[in-house]
Amino acid sequence: MTMRHRSFVAVSIVFVGLLVGCRRVAPMRMDSSVPVAVAISPDGGRGQRFTATFQDPKGGSHIGEVTLSVMSGGLRPGERKKWSANECLMKYDVLAQEISLVPNVGGMYGTHAAKAGSSATLQNSQCMVLAAGASSQVSGKTLTVKLAVEFAPEFAGEKRVYLSSGDVDGVWSANYQQAFGSLTVADLRTP
Repeated sequence: MTMRHRSFVAVSIVFVGLLVGCRRVAPMRMDSSVPVAVAISPDGGRGQRFTATFQDPKGGSHIGEVTLSVMSGGLRPGERKKWSANECLMKYDVLAQEISLVPNVGGMYGTHAAKAGSSATLQNSQCMVLAAGASSQVSGKTLTVKLAVEFAPEFAGEKRVYLSSGDVDGVWSANYQQAFGSLTVADLRTP
């Protein structure tokens, strides 16, 4: 009986070793969909309307999701550890027509998404995304995404806007650290 137990353990170890040995990490592919521009216009008070334009050589409908990141000072996406904490980072899933927001702690986008055009809102301590002001439109090779955002007074100051886009095949733009615009978030708290 002891011999069987040892044989079973030996087989298990070999099996686990085979599973680990078969794991592969796919290389990240970049540069299919490309961010082109962002236009920022005031929406009264702390609000801003963002209109971001993206292009894909296979057509605007080939773009699966886009991100729009409003970040403090000279900080760029992916530049340092915990770069996404306490910023306003939004993702627009074009196929599902849903918006997501990174929580205060950073990391992954929140577990709750808001349907574009609905009355839902997404919020962290830096910003609130108004789903009613969100939309997307495809024209030829171009995708245009609109987002309406209100900033918290605590997020006041100079900000830079970064864009990235990924196509339906999972290929992401390589220029995600390029600033596409800037704005000053006003502190409208009453003294």
